[in-house]
Amino acid sequence: MGMKLEPTRATLGPSQAYIKHYSTSTSNPAIFTMIAISTVLVALVGYALAESHQVSMINNCGSGTPVFLDEANANFQGSGTVQGQLLGGIAWLNGFSGADCLSSGVNCGAVEFTLRNDAPNQNAADFTLEAQSENGNHQFTYPMFFEYLGGGACNGLSDSCPSAGDCPNAFTDPTNGKPLQCLGENAGIKITFC
Repeated sequence: MGMKLEPTRATLGPSQAYIKHYSTSTSNPAIFTMIAISTVLVALVGYALAESHQVSMINNCGSGTPVFLDEANANFQGSGTVQGQLLGGIAWLNGFSGADCLSSGVNCGAVEFTLRNDAPNQNAADFTLEAQSENGNHQFTYPMFFEYLGGGACNGLSDSCPSAGDCPNAFTDPTNGKPLQCLGENAGIKITFC
């Protein structure tokens, strides 16, 4: 039926016990191919499941709730650990007093981030203050700070945006910002508002 057991050695001991040692062989290359493919798939699933990214958000502003969403989950999330890649993340203070912060941080400042393990292990984070309505009408609303957690060479790298006039790396249009990028597996991010 494809796989068979073949004796490789027989030994008669003093008690005349008959012991056989077996090796597996396959006479059907299709079974070997299926086993090989299954092994690769299990390894890939294990790798994907092993990837995780911590998102920690702190609100020192006195109002609002720090939330984020990403490409894989359009529902607002708070601090926690994301299993797998975190692509296109954006964090803001939902319900911040005196501002009309909408989904994706529309009308307010926001931190954008991507955390991923696959080649080239590129992690990136930046501030968005793109005031154009077609780009989300992101206005400076509160001080923002982020810092990478873990991720080898990423650990401890940070950037801050304490005021509208002191946020040199922020995107004020889609082409002029400077994301903080680093290479490292399982990098997390800590985002602080105020």
